[in-house]
Amino acid sequence: MTRAERIRNFPKTGWRNFLARQLASLSRHPAPSAFLDYQTKTALHLPFAGEWYVYWGGRSPAQNRHVVANDQRFAYDFLILSNGHRGQSFRGSGQSNTDYLCFGQPVYAPADGTVLKAENDMPDNQPGEMNPKSVLGNYVVLDHGSGEFSFLVHLRQGTLSVNVGDQVHRGQQLAQCGNSGNSSEPHLHYHLQNTPAPFLGDGLPAFFVEYVADGKSLDRGQPVARQTVRSTREFSGQ
Repeated sequence: MTRAERIRNFPKTGWRNFLARQLASLSRHPAPSAFLDYQTKTALHLPFAGEWYVYWGGRSPAQNRHVVANDQRFAYDFLILSNGHRGQSFRGSGQSNTDYLCFGQPVYAPADGTVLKAENDMPDNQPGEMNPKSVLGNYVVLDHGSGEFSFLVHLRQGTLSVNVGDQVHRGQQLAQCGNSGNSSEPHLHYHLQNTPAPFLGDGLPAFFVEYVADGKSLDRGQPVARQTVRSTREFSGQ
């Protein structure tokens, strides 16, 4: 497949999105988990401002391609669409990262915590290309206490504003949304797990608080694929 063909295949909005989800539901099986009934202890807020689209999220293979991995059993992929869930994730040709609406958008700490791991130097991919040798790309791992660790992944090269050991507060800017690592287009990957070790922990359900999903205000919930979500809280950026 040529790079131009790969670009045309991303993002899979509209009928491509529907087809991708149907194929996923037929070919994938959720990883077993002892945490299906787990209730998040940390008061997590969505780690971005404004309306974002939940591309992958939920507990079934049709909703969430991550469910096959133990550590990412309850993970999310977020991006921005041009007209809510009816638009595209980019303007123009989509051949440059800067065409994508979420690229460069601030990424915030979902809750207070300590920076345990961070990477800042991985280059961003060209849209349609991926880097499986560095799956996470640029990322931050936060320790919220109580055995809960947030992973914020595929961040933009050179935009991390925190260092390992830093104490951060909810709503503090950590970096910008990027396209590094095993990512085909700019988006934010988020998941919660019970260890800070990439790929070696068990994924935990991530319940977010004080957000709006498809126009409905929620005190607490789990976003699912094809929803448009936004936090009701303001962000300090500092």
